[in-house]
Amino acid sequence: MDKLIEMKNITKNFGKEVILQNLNMTINKGDSIAIVGHNGCGKSTLLKIISGLVSIKEGEIKYHKDLKFNYVPERFPKLLITPNQYILRTGLIEGLTKDEIKSRGYELFKNFFMENMIDIPIKYLSKGSIQKVSVVQALLTKPDILLLDEPLSGQDVDSQRVFIKLVNKLIGEGVTVVMSCHDNILIDSLANLVYKIKDRNIEKVKNIKRENKSYDILVFRKNMKLEEKYKNIKEKIEKIEIDEKKIKMVVSCDNSNLVVKEMLDYGYEIRRMYNENF
Repeated sequence: MDKLIEMKNITKNFGKEVILQNLNMTINKGDSIAIVGHNGCGKSTLLKIISGLVSIKEGEIKYHKDLKFNYVPERFPKLLITPNQYILRTGLIEGLTKDEIKSRGYELFKNFFMENMIDIPIKYLSKGSIQKVSVVQALLTKPDILLLDEPLSGQDVDSQRVFIKLVNKLIGEGVTVVMSCHDNILIDSLANLVYKIKDRNIEKVKNIKRENKSYDILVFRKNMKLEEKYKNIKEKIEKIEIDEKKIKMVVSCDNSNLVVKEMLDYGYEIRRMYNENF
């Protein structure tokens, strides 16, 4: 295998708190790695260590070649400039021409249903839309390694499908992906290796076959009187999207009949049910 990065006995602390200790990990060209673990276990910190954004207390990181990293952070700043202005500036830094940025940027904004938001200051956009700006800047150029920190949180179902399709295209072109996530949809669709951070260290959980997986999309009419009921079956729901009129759920095909029955028993009214590949 073509090794890109080797991490040996990595220890990272913030003050007196040790986040990662004696961690060893190798990243090879073509890997698509999902890093899982509970909130606060160090997933985001590990991505920043990989990219060199934070220093380590002990250990060694060996880069086997000069690497270009593109990065989607979990939290993106609420800037005063517009998405259009931000993408122009990042594209120029990347060495693209203004025409290339305009063409590629608009294509990505359109793919993520943002073409009507590109001239609104980022600070006034929703959390999901701000995250899309971060995704657009990361997909503007082709990296050696794409780092993704909970990239689907806050995104609507349609945008998630677009995101998975675009990242899969990069993987097919030889881009290495390392992502922090807890979404089964993302793991099934993008990862071929799963690692878990536990007790300040990391272990390989499994190798998996990356493939598009079919999910059922269930749409129920929103009912304020029943607002909390669906939480009783949340472990059977992969994704949930709520607006003022409806509740949209992404559910594995194995669980969809049970979820529909439970929701109807709770008193929700089903509006639509269809199948999608992610």
